Amino acid sequence: MTRAVGISDLLSSLPGVVVVLFALVTQLGDFWLTFSLSALLYWLGAQTPRIGHGVTRERAAMVVALLAAAVAVTVSLKGLFGLPRPAGAGVAAHADSLPAAVRGLYVSMATGEGYGFPSGHATTAVLVWGGLAWSVRIGRHRQRVAVAAGLALLIGLSRLVLGVHFLVDVLAGFAAAGAVLWLALTRLRTPDRVFGLAAVVAAVGIGTSGLTQNAAAALGIGVGGAIIWRLLGGQSPAATPAGARLTAALGVAVVLTAAGATLAVRPAPLATGLAAAVGTALLLAMPLAGERLAKK
Repeated sequence: MTRAVGISDLLSSLPGVVVVLFALVTQLGDFWLTFSLSALLYWLGAQTPRIGHGVTRERAAMVVALLAAAVAVTVSLKGLFGLPRPAGAGVAAHADSLPAAVRGLYVSMATGEGYGFPSGHATTAVLVWGGLAWSVRIGRHRQRVAVAAGLALLIGLSRLVLGVHFLVDVLAGFAAAGAVLWLALTRLRTPDRVFGLAAVVAAVGIGTSGLTQNAAAALGIGVGGAIIWRLLGGQSPAATPAGARLTAALGVAVVLTAAGATLAVRPAPLATGLAAAVGTALLLAMPLAGERLAKK
């Protein structure tokens, strides 16, 4: 099966400065940035600077759940199809033109590894930025949707410019994510159900492709999120100024500690899944601790 339609070859001739800029654009669909945005929106809630007006923690939790769904869909479909990336996806174009101090960072941003179908960045872009357009209350709905769609298209284009995906990979990511976003916002409607969907998709992926670290993490995130949101009764304390600050500070400290420990230990898949479940539960329960400390 071939997925090459000539687009990547055409875009590969772009000037080096354009390619480097698209390496920055592609970070808008990367897990680290979308996780940071969704987690901070949840921890800060209505106290989020500039965009917090009208944002409840339940609406923000839906964005976290949509990110969980993006991870599960991406991991499961990649494992199911097992299709490679374009030749040269592991080589960063124009890296030699950059200063040595930033070259390594650029290489990590501009290359891809593992299976290529569908594009995880395209999938994540639609679900997270689409979820943010639904969650926040700045401007008109059409304006927010237009911004989210524009960002998703730019992120998808960046994957082609960098040569780490075929056009079909990006379009498949858009299509899968669009279907999940519609299902989540019009039928499931609550964070625990969307987390549950993520868990089911991850479990199906494990059943068809086997247990890997990424698949175990996707399952853990879905299960942990679904359970803790049910235990919270579908609610989280409203964000006060002091409580939101404490919640975010505690959350960042816990996430950095957990990430550092995971990188140092490199646990087996089962341990990774358990850690992901506990980490997601802590993320969603963090406002309880932050608001309680603020009252004291």
